[in-house]
Amino acid sequence: MDNNIKKRFDNASKEYVTERYIWRHKSAQLVSKFVNPNINDIVLDIGCGTGKQIIELSYYIKLGIGIDISDGMIEQANINAQNENRKNVEFYIGTFDKPDEKISIREKLVTKIISNYALHHLNIEEKKKAIEKMVYIGGQSLQEIIIGDLMFFENPNIYKHEFSIIGYGPESDKPSTVEELMDCFSDLSFNIEVHKLHPLVGVLVASIDNK
Repeated sequence: MDNNIKKRFDNASKEYVTERYIWRHKSAQLVSKFVNPNINDIVLDIGCGTGKQIIELSYYIKLGIGIDISDGMIEQANINAQNENRKNVEFYIGTFDKPDEKISIREKLVTKIISNYALHHLNIEEKKKAIEKMVYIGGQSLQEIIIGDLMFFENPNIYKHEFSIIGYGPESDKPSTVEELMDCFSDLSFNIEVHKLHPLVGVLVASIDNK
């Protein structure tokens, strides 16, 4: 991601409330549902923002780790965790291409990786590399990757009047079609399910194929 995105989220960090964006909120809810958290889970949230989602999950898991490009978001996430008295969450600066720059994530034995409304900042080649990186840092302990985001089930031009509602800015965002996102996993050992929330919003669940 470029510095413009980092600066945008730094500026927004103190007033960033995901519930203001209904489809982002619905996507986050479904992502958390598919996590199906348990006390042995170590969950990594890439593009965690102010940490709301991983903090909520921390009540049901062993450890939550949040990564975000924005210093401001990470600062606010730590404040939010302190306010909720959550001791089993950690937040670090990182990006999709270097999520492990500040922490050795492979050593944490992550079981599940989530990302909600963040991958659409990357083009398709960057998405593919980001997913490959997720698989690498997850290592042998990884069970699932769950992605909620803008993803096109239909021609987006039909829904131009809804772009602001779903949080899509064509001038800066780079959403992919569902088929393109699924293809990012084509060379990896995953079973893929896609759940449609809106013609332009969905949740992809990639589970390790143990066969």
